[in-house]
Amino acid sequence: MKSLNDSLREEFEEILNKDNYKEVIEEKKLELVVLKKAFDTLLKYKTDSDAIEKSRTEFETYLINHIKTNKNDNK
Repeated sequence: MKSLNDSLREEFEEILNKDNYKEVIEEKKLELVVLKKAFDTLLKYKTDSDAIEKSRTEFETYLINHIKTNKNDNK
């Protein structure tokens, strides 16, 4: 039996595979792995309504750190 997180990941995957999103991902040269890992940070706190802000903060922090790391690696 699938967990709720597994179902949400599948839904997210389906969304990412839609043509209009695929186009944006390609145009902006986004990395699917990064998007999926960032999504996982949101899933961590989905059951705690008081932790929504923490979830957003972790999501943003993950993306910012990834971008900074890639920027430094490309110098």
